[in-house]
Amino acid sequence: MDPQFVTGLQDLLQRLASATDTESIKSATNTLNQQYYSNPICVPALLAIAKDHQQWQIRQLAAVEMRKRIPAFWGELGDETQQQIRDTVLQMILSEAKDLARHSLARVISSIAELDIPNQRWGELIQFLYQCCQSTTAAHREIGVYVLDSLFETIADTLTEHMQHLFELFAGLINDPESIVVQVTTMEALGKIAEFIEPEERAAIQAFQALVPAMVGVLQKCLEKQDEDSASRCFEVFSSMLLLETPLINRHFGELVEFSTNVASNEDLEDDLRNLALNFLLCAAT
Repeated sequence: MDPQFVTGLQDLLQRLASATDTESIKSATNTLNQQYYSNPICVPALLAIAKDHQQWQIRQLAAVEMRKRIPAFWGELGDETQQQIRDTVLQMILSEAKDLARHSLARVISSIAELDIPNQRWGELIQFLYQCCQSTTAAHREIGVYVLDSLFETIADTLTEHMQHLFELFAGLINDPESIVVQVTTMEALGKIAEFIEPEERAAIQAFQALVPAMVGVLQKCLEKQDEDSASRCFEVFSSMLLLETPLINRHFGELVEFSTNVASNEDLEDDLRNLALNFLLCAAT
């Protein structure tokens, strides 16, 4: 890979990130599109920047731009280059310290998986994520479940083939002893897997229903911490399940309504948190 290409690309990303006026943004974007993003080697070049740049904002921006280019150029990269990218991005996501940059790398992984997995490639990815989710390091568990959650947006059909294994995995993660991030992200992943459970799949329905009390427990923790963002995401999961044909929360519907009523009427909580509970009750009533 041409070092000058990487340097030029990096300089433009820095210009773009620091631009404060529309003309500068437009100029940098046009140059990127014309001179760099028309060439397949922009993918490994962006990976190099996402890996090595000292500023996390530039690392994140490079990962965001890399994800956008993968659908167009992945097939034009050689097998050796593809494998190097797969191996490198998995190493990077474990070592990246900043959440936003990690999340952007997760989207890169998801974008590659969308192209690879249906073609029976990158078979080691799922095993890697399982190992992350079972790691003794909380940050690795956060990475594992976040990437799994993002994969439901691209290769859901493949993941649902492992439904029982996922339920076993999520049963541990929803009760993570250290990280509320793991717990909330697991809730969101469960919300996505719920969309693929058919009404006749009794074993899957029972496995999901068994996790609902733990899901309520996660929401309760978010409320106790006054964590409005996480509580909102948890309520969103429950609200989305009200719209599904499959009766995943029917067994616990009464308890959920009672819980939400108690939250909505609890004057010790912030108004925004109480409003989240009211919104769920409104959804439940319609």
